[in-house]
Amino acid sequence: MGGDVFRFIEKFERKSFGEAVRFLGEQAGIPMPSGGSHDRRRQCFQICHEAETVFRRSLSLTEAEPARKYLTETRRLKAQTVERFGLGWAAPGAILKGVSPSRRKEYEAFGLLKQAEGGMREFFRNRIMIPIRLESGASVAFGGRSLPGAGSGPKYLNSPEHPFFRKKEILFGLDQALSAIEKRRRALVVEGYFDVMALSEAGVEAVVAPLGTALSQAHLIQLSRVAEEVIVVFDGDPAGQNAIARLADRFIMDSRLPVKAFSLPSGRDPDEWIREVGPEAFMEAMERAVPLPDFVAGLFDARVGQTDAAGRSSLLESFCDLAKRIPDPDLLDHFLSRGASIFRLNKDLLAQGLFREESLATKGNTVPKVRETSSNRGLMERNIVLELARLWTDGLQPHPSNLLTPRDFGFLSSGTLASFVQKLWETAGQSPDLARELILKEPLLAEFWMQLPLDSETRPQRLEDLVFRVSRLSKRVRISAVPG
Repeated sequence: MGGDVFRFIEKFERKSFGEAVRFLGEQAGIPMPSGGSHDRRRQCFQICHEAETVFRRSLSLTEAEPARKYLTETRRLKAQTVERFGLGWAAPGAILKGVSPSRRKEYEAFGLLKQAEGGMREFFRNRIMIPIRLESGASVAFGGRSLPGAGSGPKYLNSPEHPFFRKKEILFGLDQALSAIEKRRRALVVEGYFDVMALSEAGVEAVVAPLGTALSQAHLIQLSRVAEEVIVVFDGDPAGQNAIARLADRFIMDSRLPVKAFSLPSGRDPDEWIREVGPEAFMEAMERAVPLPDFVAGLFDARVGQTDAAGRSSLLESFCDLAKRIPDPDLLDHFLSRGASIFRLNKDLLAQGLFREESLATKGNTVPKVRETSSNRGLMERNIVLELARLWTDGLQPHPSNLLTPRDFGFLSSGTLASFVQKLWETAGQSPDLARELILKEPLLAEFWMQLPLDSETRPQRLEDLVFRVSRLSKRVRISAVPG
C-alpha cells in the first residue's frame, strides 16, 4: 500500500495542473470531458500561469538588468508593485526551453508561441512582460513593452486574441482595483499599463485601463456592476489631447453609466503628474471632470478658432458624425446646443443637417429652412425616417427591411411618422416606385428627401448608423416599458 502511495505522488508531481486533474479523475473512475470550453478555459489559465512564472523568474537574470532599471529607475516602481502586477521579462528561449514538444501547440493556441521558418519561436522576446488578468485574477494574455532604443517593432505588443482574450472586453488592473471601485462607486480610466501601476502605487487604487482600444460598451457593462460613475483621464500631451476620434466610439456616448472626462495639464501623463502634486491633489482635480459630451465639445471649441475655413468645415463634419452616434434625445439636444454655439449655426439647422454629406459650413445655404417649430426630438425622429426612406429607395443591398422591422420604430412619438413607417414596410419586396409615391405624399418628408444626394460609397456606414440608432432607441423604449 505504501509503495502505491509513493508511486502515485511521484506520478502526480511530474504532471501539469490540467494533467493532474485528469489523472486524478482517471484514478477515481470519473471520466473527464474532452475538448469542452471549460477544459480549454482551464488550460488557458494554466498555460498563462506557467508562462508568467517563467517571465517573472527571467526578470532576475543578468541580461534583464536593463529591464529592471527601466522599471525601478525610469518608471520608479517599487518592488512590491512589480511583484503585485506580476511583471517579468521575456528572455529569448525561456519559454521554448520549458515546454515539451507535445505541448507547443497549446502554447501557440494562446499566443505564446508562433510558427516561423525553422519551426516554433516565441511570440514575445526581449520585452517587459505584463500579465493581463481577468476580474478573477486569472491571467489570459500578456502585454509586452520593448525597452527604449530597442530597435524595430511596436513599443507595446499584446497577445493575439483567442476565445478567452478579447481586448475590447478586458480592463487592465480590474482585478487589483475591484474592491476600491466597489467602495468608492467610481472608476478612473487611464490610457496605459504603467499609468495604472503608478496611480495604484500612489494610493489611487480605483484605476483601470483599456488595452490600447477605446473604452467599449463591454467595458462599461463590467464597470456598471460596481461603479456609479466613470472618469476617463486623458494625458496632457498632443496625443492625449487629440481624443476626438477615440471619443467617437458610439457606446461611450450612450451609456447608462455616467461618463466624465478630465485632461491633465499640458505635457503631463498620470504617472508624472501624481508624483508632482500627490494623490490628494490628483483626486481633487478629478472632481473637476465634466460630462463626456461637454468635454468633447470643448475640444471642438478649442480648435475651431485656430483653423481656416476648410479646417472649420472638417471639424463640423466630425462634430456631426459624433452627433449621429448619440441616440439619446436629451444628450443629443445638449450636444447640438453646444455645437450651435461653437460653430455659430442655428441649432435646428445643425440638427437638420446630420444626415447630409455636404458640409454645413460651406453649403449651408442649400439646406432647406426648417419651417415648423419642431422640437429637437421631432427633428431627430424625422431625420431617422428620412434616412430610412433614402436607404429604402436607393436600389442597393442590403435593404433596410432585411435588418429592421416596423416594431423597431416604436420609439417614434409622431403618429404621422409611425404610420408612414408601417406603410413603407407594406411595400417591401415590391417596386421602389410604390415607396417613392408614399414619400412624395408625406409633406414632412417629401421636400427634404428630394434634396438628399445619393451616395453609394457612404451607404454601408449610413446603414450601420441607422440600424444602430434605431435599435438603441427601440431598446430604451422596451426597457422603460418593463414594470418595476
